[in-house]
Amino acid sequence: MASTAEGAGLPIGEALKRTRTRHKLDIGRVEADTKVRAKYLRALENEEWDVLPGPAYAKGFLRTYAEYLGLDGDALVDEYRRTVESSLGPNEGGSSFAEPVLEHHGRPGGEPRSGWRRATPLIVALAAAVVIVLLVLGLTGGSGHKERHRHHHHHGKGHHHHAKGDVAGGGGQAVTVSLTTHDDMVVCLLPGHGRPLIDSQTLIAGAKEGPFPPADNYRLDLDSGGAVTLTTNGKPQRVRSKRPASFAVDSSGIRPIDFAGPNCP
Repeated sequence: MASTAEGAGLPIGEALKRTRTRHKLDIGRVEADTKVRAKYLRALENEEWDVLPGPAYAKGFLRTYAEYLGLDGDALVDEYRRTVESSLGPNEGGSSFAEPVLEHHGRPGGEPRSGWRRATPLIVALAAAVVIVLLVLGLTGGSGHKERHRHHHHHGKGHHHHAKGDVAGGGGQAVTVSLTTHDDMVVCLLPGHGRPLIDSQTLIAGAKEGPFPPADNYRLDLDSGGAVTLTTNGKPQRVRSKRPASFAVDSSGIRPIDFAGPNCP
């Protein structure tokens, strides 16, 4: 890797690109090793600061990329603060964590928010239709249940309650999840059924993700170890590991499982 003085005196982007090129590293390799998306790595090299989610992420990605290349990450972050962050207007810097690094999240101030407003009536109508269907199914299913077990009425009620717990994945109900990181770390968050919500992404210390939609259960991978506060159904719990670790999450709590990474899922 490069020496810490190799990029001295160069603009931030040029120092990164020259060092990467000298060591014959392509962007794909750097993305795989650092878990920082290629479009953000290119934005750092081209000094396209508006492509990055916000100053806090820019500094976190810059330090990660510089140290990966063997450069002085603190020096480049200080240069960013002096030449870029100090020139931002009061409304340009955004919040400390203006946008998560996940690609399916919208950019701040973009169309998604107004799109949600326009979609709200349709969503409400669809939700009402789903509720009606569930009620109809519940009534017809319930009558069949009573017919089959009318001579064991109380036992049947208890059995029905137990089945609901089974469907919910062991804890009895679905859970919503959000997390706050306490270290720079690589995280995977996967619902029991579906695509990853956080796809082995590098999150900086203090990043806040979620809350995510209810699911019967989740799997949390700390691919690089570290500490997070995981909030399930409004109840925060600190989770920490000094090495790569995985955790199962449902309404009954959070428990360690065999490490399932580094692939997500």
